[in-house]
Amino acid sequence: MSFIPYAISIILILLLFFYLFWRMKPKKNLTRDVQILTYHKINDDFDWGITRQRVNQFERGIKFLCDQGYRTVSLKEDLKPAKALDQKVVITFDDGYEDVYLNAFPILQKYGFTAFVFVITGFVGKYNSWDYNLNKRRKRHLSWKQIKEMSKYGFGFGSHTVNHPDLTKIDPLGGGVEYELRKSKEVLEDKLGNEVVFLSYPFGRYNQFVQEEAKRLGYKRAYALCSKNTENGFQPFAQNRWGIYLFDSPLTLKIKLDRGRLFWIEDLKGRIINRFASGTSILKGSPDYSILEQ
Repeated sequence: MSFIPYAISIILILLLFFYLFWRMKPKKNLTRDVQILTYHKINDDFDWGITRQRVNQFERGIKFLCDQGYRTVSLKEDLKPAKALDQKVVITFDDGYEDVYLNAFPILQKYGFTAFVFVITGFVGKYNSWDYNLNKRRKRHLSWKQIKEMSKYGFGFGSHTVNHPDLTKIDPLGGGVEYELRKSKEVLEDKLGNEVVFLSYPFGRYNQFVQEEAKRLGYKRAYALCSKNTENGFQPFAQNRWGIYLFDSPLTLKIKLDRGRLFWIEDLKGRIINRFASGTSILKGSPDYSILEQ
């Protein structure tokens, strides 16, 4: 008896299970017209992780957006809930890797697009020792010179903390969350000469305390991946974005943007990826805030 029918049955059952699981999860506010996309690494180097895109792959996605009539807007233009904003999209990068400047920046300029980069201020110009990497190949982060050059061309920059910890794992009484949010904001404002009001939570992780600290310290918006946002309305400190990964294509990009019948697959996929990505915080732990400047 052939094994194939059984394999197909198992796959169908798993798909049904995942779909039902997704249906039971709290849903995001799906009424926003301005979609926010999030990338990480843009390079052709081998990597065990899936948070990168190959250079040609990235360009195909950007060309698709251009051909579909999309234009990029800044997060400043996205300060309020969207209303009939045509074909607009916000492109963001988390972590601020140097390949954003080397590879993504020229492609975005080619198509007349801009983006917003969330920077880990403690690693500007340094290698990503904060990340757990199976093949031990470190990637360099953007330098201040590269950041300033990109800002001249309309690219925006915000905080991704100082050290990229899971903010929800830091003792609320120890001052670590305040340090990560306050110090990164101050450094960016000092280097760039303008107010920094946007924050991206490392690993997309946040809780009520983290949200309250972000608001208290002067941020106006905070962004996650696979947000806990429900249909209770616009939540400025829990804004959702759609991650774009190694196996994404113009087709899956279209599904994320259109939110059609197959959208549940992309949403569930993103939640699974985000859950595994936070494993770095378990393996690396949090910095010792007793020896950091407060």
